[in-house]
Amino acid sequence: MTRTQTLPPTNKVMWRKAKARVHPDAGGDHELFIWLGSVEELVCSGDERSRPEPRSSYQAGRDERARVPYTPDTDFQEATRTALRMGSLGMPYGRLLSLLADCRPLEHLAHEQNRGVSYKRLAAIAHLWGMTKAERIGWYRVAQDIPLSDRHAGHILGRLKRRAT
Repeated sequence: MTRTQTLPPTNKVMWRKAKARVHPDAGGDHELFIWLGSVEELVCSGDERSRPEPRSSYQAGRDERARVPYTPDTDFQEATRTALRMGSLGMPYGRLLSLLADCRPLEHLAHEQNRGVSYKRLAAIAHLWGMTKAERIGWYRVAQDIPLSDRHAGHILGRLKRRAT
C-alpha cells in the first residue's frame, strides 16, 4: 500500500488555499468559510509557526486576511511574464492581464510584490471591469493559478481607474 505525502495540518499555505476555495466570492459558502477559520485557529493554536505575527492597528486595518496563496519564493517578474503569456494566448481575462505589460518591480512596493493579492482587490478589479459573478469566480481562479501579487492588482487597478477618468 502506498501513501501520499502530505503537508502537516498546520501548514499556512494549505490553510490559505482551503480558505480561498470556500470564500463566498470564489463560489463558496459564508458559513463554511467562517467555520474553516475557527477550525484553523483550533488546529494551529499550539503551533508557534502558524500564529500570526503581531501587527500594529494601522497594519491590521490595511492588510486583509483572505489572499491568493503566494509562497515567499514566488518570483514577481516570472509571475508577471506568466500573466502576460496567459493574456496573449487569448484566454479569458487576456485583455485585463495585458494591462500588466508595463508592470515592473519597485523597491518601495516590495511588500506588495511579496504577498498574494487580496480577494477584496480582485473584487474591485472585477467591479471596474464589469464582470458578472461567474466571470468574477473565474477571475479569482486565474489570479490563483498565476499567482498574482498585491502589486499586480494595484497596477491593474491604477490602469483601470485612469481609463475611467
